[in-house]
Amino acid sequence: MKYFSTILTILGMYFFVYACQPAPCTDDGCPEWNELATPPENPDVGMIVNDYSVVPVVATDNKDDFVYSLNKCITHLYKDVPIEKQIPRELIIAQAALETGWGESRFANEANNLFGIRTWNKDEKYLLPIPWTEWPGWGVKVFETKCDSVAHYIRMINEVFAYEEFREVRAKILEHGEIPNGLDLAPTLTKYASRANYTELVATLIKYNIRGVYEL
Repeated sequence: MKYFSTILTILGMYFFVYACQPAPCTDDGCPEWNELATPPENPDVGMIVNDYSVVPVVATDNKDDFVYSLNKCITHLYKDVPIEKQIPRELIIAQAALETGWGESRFANEANNLFGIRTWNKDEKYLLPIPWTEWPGWGVKVFETKCDSVAHYIRMINEVFAYEEFREVRAKILEHGEIPNGLDLAPTLTKYASRANYTELVATLIKYNIRGVYEL
């Protein structure tokens, strides 16, 4: 009985100390996070399910959920996209993260637009950047779901003339029997945004925030 009481006392002290430990800070509200901060490692992120009967919902609650759910959306879409027209997952996720601040932007959450895709058709649903109030000739396209914006992005990269270099580099890599990766193709996206260092930012996200943390 004496030894049993001692064991109970030790166990009680252990659980008390464990309960007093602060909860890990893993979301975007943590002060140590910034645009290029490396998210905490999550062993569940990157698990790929090969089939979806419904369009996956892209979550924007935190970085882990954003990457994991966006990855599921890509898997869903790639059921109908041949390998020669697929875009590396890490590149899609890096651009979406950069364009939306890891899913936090107004366009991501009010327009379901993860890539800053524009429309020049005033009859389509659109949002204007704040503080614009009058149609300037274009607006940010509104999608029914965030996964729909990913599908539009994939079609755009595969069809728009501005991304011909992307398609040429991808084709050459595939001809050599290799699988293109995000770092191979990021430098070809100089026409995607007006920022001079856009492709460097995308490559940095891939190298240190996505490839280094999430297994896609």
